Amino acid sequence: MDWKKVELLPTHNFEEEKELIGVFTGKDENVGENNSNIYHIEKQNGDIVDVWGSTVLDVRLKNIKIGEEIKIVYNGKKPSPNRKGKFYHDFEVWHRGTEFSQIADEVEK
Repeated sequence: MDWKKVELLPTHNFEEEKELIGVFTGKDENVGENNSNIYHIEKQNGDIVDVWGSTVLDVRLKNIKIGEEIKIVYNGKKPSPNRKGKFYHDFEVWHRGTEFSQIADEVEK
């Protein structure tokens, strides 16, 4: 059996591409020095990219199921209402079931 090298997936850059649409395929938790989440998204063209979590994204992606189609829209930096002089990255997250996620729901029943 041949060895296959494990490669890091490219990370989506919201500064360059404000919108990401794809299927949520999973996440890794407690990654890196900040114990962040990394979300795995399969884009419509078949490429798989990672998205680093943030407070806003972690809250909005919390109840998304594997296999659901998601759209993440980056709204830029916004002033923090709780931390004067600080900013956060604001995102909108949309989701809908796909044929795959509907079949998975039926299998679980």
